[in-house]
Order: sequence, then structure tokens, then C-alpha cells
Amino acid sequence: MTMKNISDYFSGDPRYNRYKKPLEAANICDTTRALAKGRFEVISYRAGLLTLSVSSPAQAANLNLESEKIINEINKKLGQNKIERLKFKLF
Repeated sequence: MTMKNISDYFSGDPRYNRYKKPLEAANICDTTRALAKGRFEVISYRAGLLTLSVSSPAQAANLNLESEKIINEINKKLGQNKIERLKFKLF
């Protein structure tokens, strides 16, 4: 069963605008988690910057080399160019 986008239900409600950015960030993070396949964990999204958690500096370096591919894959899944850059943090 495919879930409908929450904006389909609330786009006409002026109160919805207040929650639009946090809901968009949650959708981006959820989409990224589905594409992560255990390579990284999603920390946050804000204004084009997606912050990801990795377990080692080597893993961060490898993912940094793949960052353009990862960004394109996420944006393709979202159907919009929302992700502009990635930031990796060690956990």
C-alpha cells in the first residue's frame, strides 16, 4: 500500500505552512534511511545539507568519494533536487 503525501491532506490549511519544513525534512531523512543499506545513519536535514553518521574515518572518506552518486540517488527517489551536499560525522 502506497502512503499519500501529508501535503495532499493539509495543503489548503494555513496552519500547515508552519509544519511544512519539518515534515519535508522528515520525508527526506526517511527516504535516505531506506537507501542507506547499512552504510550510514541519517542524523538530520536542513537547507540542502544532509548530515550522516558513519562508524569510521575510512568509511567517511569512501562515502565522500561517492557523495555525488548518493546525492543523485536520493534526489531521484524524492523527485526533486533537495539535497545539495552531504556532511559526515563519526559516532
